[in-house]
Amino acid sequence: MIVKSKLILAALAAATMITPAMAGGNANSGPTVGDCISDGLYGNEPNMANGALGGPAEQAPGSKGGNVVPSQSPGPFTNNPADPDNPTRGRSVGDYHRDFGVNIPELCRIATGG
Repeated sequence: MIVKSKLILAALAAATMITPAMAGGNANSGPTVGDCISDGLYGNEPNMANGALGGPAEQAPGSKGGNVVPSQSPGPFTNNPADPDNPTRGRSVGDYHRDFGVNIPELCRIATGG
């Protein structure tokens, strides 16, 4: 269990390092703690149908029409494309705090400068 929690902490630390680049911010809103949690931890960044990296906020103005598709995994759930009606529950921010003492909002504050 200790090795598993150390691996999870290492993965979360790595995610917080790259989340600002992936967060749904732009010149008007910037990356936020909410974006870090939603887009980084839960993977809820909307996807671009044409395969472009980043979500709608990172796309050139005028290029998003008909090109934004929703995330496959709402919240702490992981969808199985073979059985999309039965998603698997993943860990929530509260689960990480309770089980491992990891403060995800604080990590996201650090990562986003918020």
